[in-house]
Amino acid sequence: MLVNHDIQFTFIHAGKCAGIALSQWLLNHYDFEYYGDPDAKIPGTKIVERHRFVIPDELKGYKVITSVREPFARWESFYLYQNLVMGFDIPFGQFTRERLDWISKQSEYTCQADYVLRVESLAEDVLKLPFVKQPVPEIPRLNVSRDQARYDEIRSRIVWTIELRSLVAEHFKEDFDY
Repeated sequence: MLVNHDIQFTFIHAGKCAGIALSQWLLNHYDFEYYGDPDAKIPGTKIVERHRFVIPDELKGYKVITSVREPFARWESFYLYQNLVMGFDIPFGQFTRERLDWISKQSEYTCQADYVLRVESLAEDVLKLPFVKQPVPEIPRLNVSRDQARYDEIRSRIVWTIELRSLVAEHFKEDFDY
């Protein structure tokens, strides 16, 4: 989670929704700072501070920003990340059947947000933020694979069946509202 005390805004980072890119953009151009150590686990949870979605009491009056992504594209991105970065090597179907609860629902973030930015229209959506003025600093593309051949190989494993679409659609049903 990021915070800017001067303008009383927070950014809560839903995983696989351009959160690293948006965090760097907010840190570098709008004087946001990390709330705590971004890699530290929140006590009593499996969630790291970077992905905190419960707003601390001392920040309750602050405006909240988050970002969302189309849920099927987000699930694909999560699968790619787990295989390319985290070193997993499992078929897409098995991954989907066994790990739906490995990533928080976007609705955990959007239910608290005053500003919801869509990955698919990020350049336009950031203009909704009252502190963003033209010209808008470029939002970097981060967390992108540098090994195109490996990326293509893992990407080719993503095959959506009716069963897998149904599992993702049911588990993340609230996330389709954005």
